[in-house]
Amino acid sequence: MEQSHRILSIYTRLIQQKVVNKDQLVQEWNVSPRTIQRDIDNIRNFLYDTDEWHGYRKEITYNHRSASYIMSSSNEDHTASIYFLIALLQTITPVIEHQLSDYLKLLIKTFHSHHEPELLYHLNKLKVGNQVQPCHNLTIANRAINQHQKLYMSGGKEITPLYIRYQGFTFQLVYHYQQQTMITDLRTTDLTFSPEHFTPHHSQKHYQEITFEMHTSLYESMQYFYEHKIIKPQINGYCIVRFKICSEDAVKLCFSCCKQIRIIEPADVRHKVFHQLLKLQETYMLNHLFADY
Repeated sequence: MEQSHRILSIYTRLIQQKVVNKDQLVQEWNVSPRTIQRDIDNIRNFLYDTDEWHGYRKEITYNHRSASYIMSSSNEDHTASIYFLIALLQTITPVIEHQLSDYLKLLIKTFHSHHEPELLYHLNKLKVGNQVQPCHNLTIANRAINQHQKLYMSGGKEITPLYIRYQGFTFQLVYHYQQQTMITDLRTTDLTFSPEHFTPHHSQKHYQEITFEMHTSLYESMQYFYEHKIIKPQINGYCIVRFKICSEDAVKLCFSCCKQIRIIEPADVRHKVFHQLLKLQETYMLNHLFADY
């Protein structure tokens, strides 16, 4: 995950008084503990540097026993917090994604409406770029590495993905090809799992807009990996979001996170979920299982 995304996610959790566990973040984002520590230090340093002229300070404390961070609570307005976050993003990245920009605008409109013009003015100083294709390739590469699968590049070139690194404000895939270790920029490389279905517009061909109702914690973990649009903001811990995602992944997501998500539309994808549920019911309730007791 990109540094700006990690810092935004960590900072949002902290100002919501959530306990941020270092080990969980390491597993969630597949980074080292030192990376998480640097992100925390960036937030700390920026808040401390601005404390003298703004008179605002939030302490981020670390609990060694639980390996977790927490931000000191108070009744102060968090407008300074979101302003500091926007300024911090300006110092660590030259461009942010549309999804990240939309999320910040939603935070401002929802929680800081009294200071909305001023905060939007500072947010609009950030350069916004389209990072949809790199995020799509990043998702495919991560999945292939975790599942020990081969990948295919343009022309049916079969590669073995090794790991992903972040350098020069972009994600790069390190891979093996013909007994050599090579590197490719995920912004300019098309990746797929199958050479038979490879086309330069693979994602456009197989992805479709699917509307979900999902828990906000699940949305927070998915929002940076798919192009999406918030249809209805959070109400009672759930929001309605439209993701551009393939139907197979959408169905798998509904079963793997069944307590946190359901598909609203389109109807054909909902029917796929119903069909799988009926097959599951048939397997467990109608079929007689033979077993030795």
